[in-house]
Amino acid sequence: MLRPAPHHAGHGLLECLAVLTVVAVLAALALPAAAEMLNGLRADMLRMTLHTSLARARNEALTRRELVGVCASADGLQCGDDWSTGWMMYRSGGRRGPPASPSAVLAHHPGRSGLRLSALATAGRPLLFFQADGRSPGANVTLRICQGGQVRGEVVVNNGGRARSRRVSQPSPC
Repeated sequence: MLRPAPHHAGHGLLECLAVLTVVAVLAALALPAAAEMLNGLRADMLRMTLHTSLARARNEALTRRELVGVCASADGLQCGDDWSTGWMMYRSGGRRGPPASPSAVLAHHPGRSGLRLSALATAGRPLLFFQADGRSPGANVTLRICQGGQVRGEVVVNNGGRARSRRVSQPSPC
């Protein structure tokens, strides 16, 4: 009498290879969409952090009753032009210019390395100031957050000193 072969629990090598192949193909298809979503989240994070920092600078000017400046700064000592590398808030001492000394710096927010973002201010407005009454003298300032040559978001400070931000749903050239 013949006995049936014992049934082994588990999966064979060919089955495992087939499943791994399907998973690899699905991962390859999903990777660009996931990368795009992650890039959008990074741009949103930079936009919201800039917005919060500008509101804080305005609050410092109101609280201290003096001119407070904000500028892009990678090192927290000198002003630059790319806000994605970081920015600093400083006491201006009544003059509209970069900080007079390192002791004038109130806060430095370092940028994050490895991000391929840039945040550039309106042409001709590398520095932003808040007066003792909270207003921001001069024309409105717009900080555009760009990634891959496309605008992803904006932070705008009006003459009243109020900051607003928005996510750009249809990216346009930077």
